[in-house]
Amino acid sequence: MVQGKSGSPPALTVGRTSVAVTAVAITEDNSVIAAYSSYLVNLKTKQRLKVFKHQAVHALYVSKSSLLVCGGRSISIVDISRDSEMSISSAERRLKDWIISAVWMSEKIIAVLYSYNSVAILDSSTLTSVQDVQCDSCCIIYGGCLVVEEGVLVCCSGTVFNKPLLWKPLLQSKVVMSYEGHSGVIFDIKLTKDKLYSVSDDRTLIIWDRVSGEIEHRLYGHTARVLKVVLMSWCEGVVTVGEDNQCVIWSCETGEKLSCITPHSGNGIRSVCCKNNLVVTGGWDSTVVEYSLSSRNQHPQQNFEYSLDKDPPKWVSWLNGARLLVQLSSGEVRVYDSALSDFEVVMSSGESGFKGYSTYCELGGVVIVGGITGRICLLDSESLRFSYVNCDREGKIFSLTAVSCKGSDRKFFISCQDTGNLVLWEVSECLTAKPLKTYVLPKCRNRWLTSACTNESGEFLVVGDRRGGVHLYPLNVTSSEAISPLFSISGLHGENGISQLTTQQNLVVTVGRDGNVRHLKIEKESLVIVKKYKPMSGVYWVEKLEQKGGLTLMHYFHGQQFKMTVLESGETIFCVECGGGHRSWDALFDGSFVHFAYIKNPQIKVVKQRVTPNLFKRHGSLNHGSEINSAVYYRDLIVTAGEDCSLIAHSQDHSLPISSHISSIRSLCVSDCGLLFSAGGRGSLKAWHIPPDRTDLELVSDYTVVSNTHIPVGYNSSYRFDQRNSDNDQRVMSVDCCKSTDSQFVCLVACGLSNGEVYLLGYTSDSRFIRILSHYQHNCITRVKLTVTCPETGTLLLLLSTTFGMVQGLNIQESAIDSKFSCRLHSSGINGLDLRLGPSAEVLTIGDDGDVIRSSLSASDSRLDSITPLARRTTHFSAGIAVRFLNTDRFITVGSDQRLYVLDRDLQPVYCCYVDVPDPHDLVISKSTSYADLAVLVCGKGLQEFIM
Repeated sequence: MVQGKSGSPPALTVGRTSVAVTAVAITEDNSVIAAYSSYLVNLKTKQRLKVFKHQAVHALYVSKSSLLVCGGRSISIVDISRDSEMSISSAERRLKDWIISAVWMSEKIIAVLYSYNSVAILDSSTLTSVQDVQCDSCCIIYGGCLVVEEGVLVCCSGTVFNKPLLWKPLLQSKVVMSYEGHSGVIFDIKLTKDKLYSVSDDRTLIIWDRVSGEIEHRLYGHTARVLKVVLMSWCEGVVTVGEDNQCVIWSCETGEKLSCITPHSGNGIRSVCCKNNLVVTGGWDSTVVEYSLSSRNQHPQQNFEYSLDKDPPKWVSWLNGARLLVQLSSGEVRVYDSALSDFEVVMSSGESGFKGYSTYCELGGVVIVGGITGRICLLDSESLRFSYVNCDREGKIFSLTAVSCKGSDRKFFISCQDTGNLVLWEVSECLTAKPLKTYVLPKCRNRWLTSACTNESGEFLVVGDRRGGVHLYPLNVTSSEAISPLFSISGLHGENGISQLTTQQNLVVTVGRDGNVRHLKIEKESLVIVKKYKPMSGVYWVEKLEQKGGLTLMHYFHGQQFKMTVLESGETIFCVECGGGHRSWDALFDGSFVHFAYIKNPQIKVVKQRVTPNLFKRHGSLNHGSEINSAVYYRDLIVTAGEDCSLIAHSQDHSLPISSHISSIRSLCVSDCGLLFSAGGRGSLKAWHIPPDRTDLELVSDYTVVSNTHIPVGYNSSYRFDQRNSDNDQRVMSVDCCKSTDSQFVCLVACGLSNGEVYLLGYTSDSRFIRILSHYQHNCITRVKLTVTCPETGTLLLLLSTTFGMVQGLNIQESAIDSKFSCRLHSSGINGLDLRLGPSAEVLTIGDDGDVIRSSLSASDSRLDSITPLARRTTHFSAGIAVRFLNTDRFITVGSDQRLYVLDRDLQPVYCCYVDVPDPHDLVISKSTSYADLAVLVCGKGLQEFIM
């Protein structure tokens, strides 16, 4: 903090901070310490301690009750008391070079490894160097480690020319051993007495024989750069983390991948540590995750194969008690008896209606089988007795679908034949079924059902078809004719179909083979999509979401593998190579074992494995895993938008991610009536309603600015792209809104695009955007400001800034541009723009040249017609990012140099502080929060709030 010459600094204190976790450590009392930029946080006591002035913490080294803290060229020592209280014992000291690694040689001696492959010996009391040793191989290193073996300091340096170098600094400066095998830069190394572990830019972990230099294991499993490696001292295991957000546990002896966890989102896992069966990771998403491995024992998969008398199987299904039900091509149905280790015939092949073809579903202990002649078999899974019913007409049954009825004991299923008619059946306790109603499925390709459910009140039936459509039908209507759908959404999940429909808190949850999950609300006999998200990136065949023991298990196919993953922790508890999901298969998790069966060549293959999900705990509120481009306040709620195409609503105690955009979100604005507008890539503009309880955002409108097209809310990305102009690569760079003086509109929205176009839109009460006017100039627009200058005449001022350093103003009246004015203020692009109206209207700008300019707006004939610079000052050492009015006499700026300045009217700094957010993108202020008179929020690669 610095104080300027013109008065005392304002009382700004740090509030909410959410940045990447750059280091983690486990202390002697098993407390977890996490580093958030220049702060340390004890997750057990919630104590927060600022260690460095400007530098972020990159590494923590524990020694009894002391903690060595390193970051960049800075180093400090923190003492930890018996009650886990942290205090600085040796203040920050800047060393001569970037610190790669460090080790406690004793309580009074510390060794550090520098980035130019040299080692310094430091006195722990003063942190001054007492001896420096330069390795003969003088080169830049990105990773390395120091260990003390029988009093001898051993160093292993990870060079940029792909070789780990082993040397002993206090004995000789020559390299003892060089290890060749990597094809990328070395990022981290660990040493034991007989082995060396290294991870690299080539996405591999290599385990070396330390003495001979031979490679014992070259391990592949990461899909991006591997950043860190740590050893599990209590077992023969090693943990690696990387930019693919995977935490992989390997066996040192066999090289087998024991476990794979995806605990974080975004740009990767920055830090990891292990101790006493506990693995702790810190990620870009600002969270720390603890995994307790004590409950997990690695159990091998048991594989079985069955061939059934040259009678190829058609489908397999698991019954209660992990019994396997199989139907053969002859129509015969068998169940596997584990006591006899053989298959028992349940239904003979005499039923010709099931020969060669059949379809089935499982419904509350009853297996329902449909054949090619329209006959249906009902099989009790416990007693294995069965009965038959016939459809009204003969013909192939395309699908049988169990209806999920939450809160009801009644059992329903739906049969679909070639006419597209859907017959709703009810199954009685005496194993008979009667038809209740007939519905008609709209014509489409692949005209059959894949899933169905009723809403919680039992008034409506919702079905999903193989074409990815969802249809709503009434349940309480009696008709002798086939009932048409009340509402349909075709192609909701793309052409691969819907795999699961369930109800959750008065919402219908759809899971599809496009990898997305959607929440639908039944409103006035129609379906409204209120939420869409992708449970896991890179996955396109999600079969179902299942609740087990308070955890959500996702069953899905990834390439040729079937996997089960715990969504809360990202841990994959089961994985098997099965060739994909196009064959008949079934999976069952009974809480202890996973049973998986599939058909191949044409055998029945069964995989059984005991699994125990790791116990885990997540600390901190989830944040964007990449850059945050924009943020807004709405009362006590903060909404942020990022490069990861998502919005996150941050309250005081939790955060709620919302995924909807198909490209990065560049700008946000909020109106006084609780409407939030988000805009970004592909010319996308969305409107969201913020409910009174402010716990969720409801998407109410989806619009493409350039093509002037409304998109049905919640459709998949492929549909949305097809409907828009495929050449539309323009992005909305900035968006602003104001209250409309025209009763036709709820509010007005201005959008500035990367191709220089500006659009003024009116937002109506029925959630529609109407284009009022458009304007074009030759440079990319960086910021727009929209305000009403004369409510009586409805005159608007649209102010915009460009990458050419120009500010242009448009006076708009009666849906047309009445006049315009412009002035070039900066020598390069303008990044920040703010406007204040009043007796003397003023404009603040800040640009890539680091200058802050205060200008006045002059008026004639009751409209603003010119802009005049009044004061200019070069404030930041690099590009200025954003500037805002605090009041008439104070302004606030932030730049890419991570400095936050408060300026007076002469643009002299009266206050300056360091911001813990790298690469700032935006600065917003709020004067309406319940916890502060004034709140200032800086967002970039994270967010940080300052309270006045």
